[in-house]
Amino acid sequence: MSAGRGCLLSLLALALVACGGLGGEPEIAATAPPPGAQAMVPEADPRWKADIKQGAAIFAERCVECHGIGGDGRGNLVAAGNVERPLDMTNRSLVAAKSPLEWFEIITTGRIEVLMPPWENALSERERWDVALYSYTLAYDDELLASGERVWREGCDECELPAVIPPVFSDVDYGAKLNRELFRSALTDAEAEAAAAYARFASLSAAEKAERLSAGALKGRVLPGTAGSLLPEQTLLRLRYGNNEVGFSFAETTADAEGNFQFNEIPLTGEFEYVIGAVYGERFFSRRVFPGEDPAPTIRVYDATHDPLVVSVARIDIFIEPVTLQDLGAGLYISQILTYRNSSDRVYTSGRGFDDGRQASLLIQFPLGARFLSGAADGRYVVVEGIERLPDSAIDTQPVLPGEAHQVIHEYWLPYAGAAKFEQTFNNLIDAAVTVTLPDSLLLDSDWLRLTQEESAEGYKTYGADLKLERDPALRFGISGDPTATSSDDGLVVTSETLPALLLGAVAVVGGLLGGIGLLRRRKDLSGSEIERLVGELARLEEAHDQGQINHDLYHHRRRELKAKLAQLMADSDE
Repeated sequence: MSAGRGCLLSLLALALVACGGLGGEPEIAATAPPPGAQAMVPEADPRWKADIKQGAAIFAERCVECHGIGGDGRGNLVAAGNVERPLDMTNRSLVAAKSPLEWFEIITTGRIEVLMPPWENALSERERWDVALYSYTLAYDDELLASGERVWREGCDECELPAVIPPVFSDVDYGAKLNRELFRSALTDAEAEAAAAYARFASLSAAEKAERLSAGALKGRVLPGTAGSLLPEQTLLRLRYGNNEVGFSFAETTADAEGNFQFNEIPLTGEFEYVIGAVYGERFFSRRVFPGEDPAPTIRVYDATHDPLVVSVARIDIFIEPVTLQDLGAGLYISQILTYRNSSDRVYTSGRGFDDGRQASLLIQFPLGARFLSGAADGRYVVVEGIERLPDSAIDTQPVLPGEAHQVIHEYWLPYAGAAKFEQTFNNLIDAAVTVTLPDSLLLDSDWLRLTQEESAEGYKTYGADLKLERDPALRFGISGDPTATSSDDGLVVTSETLPALLLGAVAVVGGLLGGIGLLRRRKDLSGSEIERLVGELARLEEAHDQGQINHDLYHHRRRELKAKLAQLMADSDE
């Protein structure tokens, strides 16, 4: 036995002697104790009345990478193979025989042999009790708590639930004690454990109950989308659920002969994202689902084609802002959303692969002289640096699905000294609606783009037109003007580190300005408050980093997460 555990047990023994009878066991408080039951003083060590809502927050921040959102031991690090799967804290039979005191000790001292760090210095004693008692209740589902409540109501309806349960007791031990002292040994073992679980959860929830997620089933169907194709037997389905705050968990199942599938015991909440995908033809076809709105989503799978003529550019949205970058100089920041359309009933890739298993789908060439700044943070793009007269390019590795808007979002810098020529060549046919938004201080010279949104309160104007090019598919126009003409400032001077947070604010403004022309679109109506929240969070992150309040590596990791989330909101299009 460790010295820490021996000390805790000694303290608990003294406390139990003080609160109980000569036998040292705490009694159960009751308004009218049945024969043989003794009264217990309800006051005890305040550490045992944990704030499990605070415990839930600590668990979400510190524990889900290994233990998973619901405590099933299937966190991101486990899924990646970096650590072994820890104890499944949702497994009732495993948890009931252990005590919260054991949870507390493990959290305090860690288990280095399985790469669990000690939290004694990172969390206060109060916080360790909160997360220990919260995580202990992860094995309590609604059925168990309802059963325990029924036992108390039918077997001892005049009894008062204990105000606190010393954490030295497991549910098995405490259930046996309840059965012996209050229920005259009339309960089965399962009923006694349920009564103990209900009593413990009620005592912990008396101060402030943690929000519990309802568990349910996610049902759906997977169907072939290519004419004449058949679905293989036992097609594999994978589910990813969670959010950036608490992390993500995973589940798997298979489809039956008709393509029907079901994931069981999944936490359902509006705060989570749910993505379901099917493995078909060595590819993974996925879609985001909304359980409350689409109770039975359909996943379409497709055969492949390598014919580039089935893909065309369907929409081009460009946002331009003058900037001065410390490492590049004066120029134009350009944010571009390209929307592609696949007119076939097959998924398109080029058929050319990379050594890491990814396959190239689209080649996006930037204007000559442009320098790539950023794209998706998930490794989707392969960036090729330009040489001599060749521009920077990005290769998209995401297949182009039929019937869906395939969006590519990039940011790049174009040198500017009073005038610039924008010329972007495409490898696919163009049959697109085009919009270009830029400050009122800049002028756009084009034979085909027309002013569609004049000067706004935000200081931007928009040009637009429909463009159809089957030969020489390229986008060309001129830009001129003094970007400081309407301001006493010498221009915006930023670094490549702070550029995304500063300019995402401008994207939010333009999103509201453009309204119906769809610069910022998503599958459902995109609320401006979501954009504002992300931009505000980015600004606070920048401020915390500038003031030295956040680790440099953590800052970059969190900034990439926020930026990727905003990009995803922009990329989701109407179906």
